Amino acid sequence: MITPISNNNPNFRAFRTTIKNSSGQVINRGDTYLFRIDFDFKNFIKYICNKYKNVSKVNFIAHACSDGEEIYSVISYLINTVGENNAQKFFPIAARDIESSHIEQAKNGLYKVFSYDRAGIDFYLGDNFYDYFTKISDTEVSAKNIMKNHVKFSQSNILDDVNLINFDNTILLARNCWHYLGEDKIDILARKLGNKMNESSTLVIGDYDKQYNVDKILNQYGLTESKFVENLFEKNK
Repeated sequence: MITPISNNNPNFRAFRTTIKNSSGQVINRGDTYLFRIDFDFKNFIKYICNKYKNVSKVNFIAHACSDGEEIYSVISYLINTVGENNAQKFFPIAARDIESSHIEQAKNGLYKVFSYDRAGIDFYLGDNFYDYFTKISDTEVSAKNIMKNHVKFSQSNILDDVNLINFDNTILLARNCWHYLGEDKIDILARKLGNKMNESSTLVIGDYDKQYNVDKILNQYGLTESKFVENLFEKNK
């Protein structure tokens, strides 16, 4: 039996969930917030827009999407930077998570904005924040359709999906989730990515993943961190 534990209001809250199995072992968490600080959104968007400038359609997948705040951060900043029409090649983003409760929250698109969100929001969106989010109260917002229309949320396991993904012109976000796979499966996923990714592929992990040497394991399978964007990995040429 897997039990999600949360002390959050079901509608508006900072997203903090802990998933435990029947033995009480933590097997997953859903902690996230808008414009998470270990993601260089500015240089990431600049980099992918340049890398795929001559590509008409980019396959954009985000695993471990939690309640969707990070994906909405990407979508809002991408549109804010290049415009909705120019961003179309990256849409729709396929946002996936292994926990159904996370996906339900993501589809709702209801969020509480805390003080630690504000620095990122002001830096990336400034006065345009409410172009993408509807203000419910001083601390509560909901994602607007300008973003919801460009993402498809679904429940899925990355260990299954990796076998099905065509990595040609594909961006894969798999951030801050590797530890919960377990050591053996980390190696299995890294090896499969090393075998399937090519020079047109892009992988993004998180700082938390590096604490478990995911970056070094990816290196062993021919994937190297970009010199231009932290936590972004590509196939060795």
